[in-house]
Amino acid sequence: MVEKEAPRKTFYHGSSVKGIRVLTPFAASHNTIKKSVVYLTPNETLALFYIWNRTYRFVTFEEDERGVVVYTEWYENQFEDLTKGLSGSVYECADDPCIHATHVAGVFNSDVPVRISKETVIDDVFEELQKRIADGRVVLRRYRSLGEAEKESIVKETIVRAIHMEHLLNAEPTEYTAAKSAFIKEHFPDSWSIAEKKSDEEIKTMIGAWRGTH
Repeated sequence: MVEKEAPRKTFYHGSSVKGIRVLTPFAASHNTIKKSVVYLTPNETLALFYIWNRTYRFVTFEEDERGVVVYTEWYENQFEDLTKGLSGSVYECADDPCIHATHVAGVFNSDVPVRISKETVIDDVFEELQKRIADGRVVLRRYRSLGEAEKESIVKETIVRAIHMEHLLNAEPTEYTAAKSAFIKEHFPDSWSIAEKKSDEEIKTMIGAWRGTH
């Protein structure tokens, strides 16, 4: 009996740039992966969240074990703030040996160019995500629904750690660091203040503890 081949996965890539024919690897100084790669996901809904028109990214979403994207607001009305007015495309790509899983659930990458088989233009990302919320493919956790302990952890731990991991307090001025720093100062002024007061030893311990659990 001849075994059937496993169906090939389809991968997706979200971008604010329309009309792309081939996805080309690129690298950014703030990426956790320093080499040039193309980021892809087998979850088409997750790809929508990567349609982005700002210099920096602010990722507060993840894919759960069911493939549902859980989006958690870290400040009031964050969802509208970061998705309204967005348009772009979701690109479809066939599976390929060059596409590899990363340590992040639902995220894959390739260090060679990836050919696109289909482009779906998304005229209004906010409206499209509203549909996905309605049918259960996205769960939106509003900031106002979070418990006080979770809110405190975001301000005193998560954002403070991000500030130091991205070296924003003493970073060489670039378009990215200027924009990301301004965004954090606007929405998380207490986090910025706490980060400024951390000693080198406290920073090392904080980041080490986080890496030990990820």
